[in-house]
Amino acid sequence: MCGLLGWIGPPGARAEERRASFERALARLDHRGPDGRGVRAEGAALLGHARLAVRDPGAPGAAQPMVSPCGRWVLVYNGELYEDAALRAELGPEVEAATGGAGFATRCDAETLLWLLSLRGVGALDSLRGMYALALLDARDGVLWLARDPLGIKPLVHTVTSEGAFAFASEPAALLQLDGVTAAPDLEMVSAYLATSRRSLFGRTLFSGVRSVRPGELVRVELEAPWRGGRVVASAGRFAAQVEDVEDARDRARALVEESVRAHLVSDRPLCGLLSGGLDSAIVTQLAAASREAEGLATWCAAGHEDGADIGPDPAAARLVAARLGTTHSSVPVDRGTFVRQWREHVAHLVQPLSTPNEVAISEISRAIRASGAVVALTGEGADELFGGYDSVLTAFDAHETARTALGGGHELSSGRFHLEATSWVGPSAQEDVLRPEFAGASSFLIGAMEREFETQRLAAGPRATRLEAHLRLQRVSNLTALLERLDGATMRHGVEGRTPFADLHVAAFADRLPMEQKFSLDGPPEARGSKLVLRRAFADVVPAEVLSRPKASFPLPFDRWSAPVTARLMSSEFLREVMSRETLADVVRRPTERSQLAWLLGNLALFSEVAFGAPAASAT
Repeated sequence: MCGLLGWIGPPGARAEERRASFERALARLDHRGPDGRGVRAEGAALLGHARLAVRDPGAPGAAQPMVSPCGRWVLVYNGELYEDAALRAELGPEVEAATGGAGFATRCDAETLLWLLSLRGVGALDSLRGMYALALLDARDGVLWLARDPLGIKPLVHTVTSEGAFAFASEPAALLQLDGVTAAPDLEMVSAYLATSRRSLFGRTLFSGVRSVRPGELVRVELEAPWRGGRVVASAGRFAAQVEDVEDARDRARALVEESVRAHLVSDRPLCGLLSGGLDSAIVTQLAAASREAEGLATWCAAGHEDGADIGPDPAAARLVAARLGTTHSSVPVDRGTFVRQWREHVAHLVQPLSTPNEVAISEISRAIRASGAVVALTGEGADELFGGYDSVLTAFDAHETARTALGGGHELSSGRFHLEATSWVGPSAQEDVLRPEFAGASSFLIGAMEREFETQRLAAGPRATRLEAHLRLQRVSNLTALLERLDGATMRHGVEGRTPFADLHVAAFADRLPMEQKFSLDGPPEARGSKLVLRRAFADVVPAEVLSRPKASFPLPFDRWSAPVTARLMSSEFLREVMSRETLADVVRRPTERSQLAWLLGNLALFSEVAFGAPAASAT
């Protein structure tokens, strides 16, 4: 993986005059690219890249920014192409013709991508399989293109500076280092964070004026008028496949996931697996171990630790799977001191609040992985959102839609609003009592966005789909991208590339075509009920029975006890006092155990405001 940075000045601006600010911002991305750093000036544009070398690491020609032989195209790219070999075979004759027979200069997929876009145009992104965020500069026509993979695995944000320049970066922390970029909170997104614990939603971030390229979006920026910001010219439609009957769904699911894992194993640097002890990571690890039998596979798990013992069933389940597969397994302990210290440090690193407590655990695993010499890690993210893995919320959605049908569509809450309330940490209704009166309407943005997105997903699923299918697709839009951003932030903090074989173009398209009863069902005999049904059936012969039958779980931590150094001082946060009711703050400080979810969110907002806006917040020493 890598870090991207760009600055497009207004007409008449000289890019070199912004070089010092630009270099400072690029240095803020060194953790994403510890293997090299490059900057290129093109007129009023500066493009920067910090490289984590995973493919062809020793090739000088693989450095970025990468320029086409004709000089017209300049690329900075963060990602992996999983059909690189096929693309090279397709483009080979044209590349040889354009280079006088020399052909490709490296084995790096960035070079493949540059040739693909220069020969086929940005429309070629529609069929691109991989994870990516990229910026492509057309120096001849004066156009900059930004793009992000359709599942949102890799992040990309942008803004317009106070002087009218357009700027983009892999992370807000780098963007905020540029001259003319001011950190100010987006209070509607603060409300959205309280509801969802998400740092970005529907193209918005927690920083006013800083936008996120949405998954699958293509943004066009005219170099002669960058102050107008980016214009979205295409949005992801690749997962709009309508529900249909899929013959041999179990066999097809197994073949697709097996193929995806093989594709995700391509690396010129050491690779390992994250193993939680749950179904999804067990499937990925089993397939990866089988494919790399000659080399062996290292696996890693985080273990909450208190009073000399592991917390929860995950560590034991992970050890069981590792023993069955014969992997070299390591467990990374996370105790109270580590958790509190790393919570604060990770917020300071991201200049953003954390989404869930296990973000700290992922970061600690990544630190250990990098210290071991590995650079690439396979994970199980994506299976829940694609194949119906959240039993309790899907059951609630099903009950809502049943009641809605019985009432002839006259249920008190719309489907989009119900989806939001059912999945919220602090929903819009509850926020009326939590926020100060002047901010009580801040949730209207999120309510409207969820209602519109539900209708979009309902229409995309087609007339044969149930409304429960629309809920599952909305869950992917609102949940999966956030989980992938969480994974990226935690792994890339330590220069580790996280790969997600379930969150894959081919796997997602297949999941979208499956009828809901192949994924989640409350009806029929016991073997026909439950979550992720097609995956359980497809891998029943390779996943230990104990794991196959395990209920959905999350990394358990006694957060209510561990968070005391932060939550005890929430009243000292000027930012929180400006937006939250004093009664709420006092109640959370007094009863952190009973209000642990709100305590987590407020603790993060307090730490975030301290590092982002300079507002005093709680100490986490």
